[in-house]
Amino acid sequence: MEFLQGLGVLDPDGKPTGRLEVVKATDVARLTQESWQKERDKMLKTCNRCHSINFAKAELVKGDQMIKEADRLMAEAILTIVGLYKEGVLPKPKNYAYPFPDLLTFHDAPTVIKQKLFVMFLEHRMRTFHGSFHANPDYALWYGWSEMQRDLTEIKEKAAELREKHKR
Repeated sequence: MEFLQGLGVLDPDGKPTGRLEVVKATDVARLTQESWQKERDKMLKTCNRCHSINFAKAELVKGDQMIKEADRLMAEAILTIVGLYKEGVLPKPKNYAYPFPDLLTFHDAPTVIKQKLFVMFLEHRMRTFHGSFHANPDYALWYGWSEMQRDLTEIKEKAAELREKHKR
């Protein structure tokens, strides 16, 4: 849920926002089981041209698990920054209604820690995703997952530094 709040499609109470309508209109996410399954079936049909259906299904399940773990790392990073907002260590964004970092700010992030979060999301999570679902575990691991782990470590260390500086 933190991931969707960071994208601004859910508010702090988990309710849909206006940004969700933009996501729906641009068709960038599968928001129903039916639309998700339709895309999944297309993927399986493509994979099945060269591989057995059982192999293809098993690989997609592995990809699903990898993305769940990647999103767990993202949630931890998001919540680290949310904690800094709550503690008054970082000011909440003035142009964003929710106490979550806006993952769609891109390069306009005003602090190093938020810039690291956006790179984690836009570059390293996407590499994890692409590598996982394009049968490239090396790319998913070394250029995606491992970088996300490193990003999270840096975010936590930077948060500790900011908290210490804020105490003084």
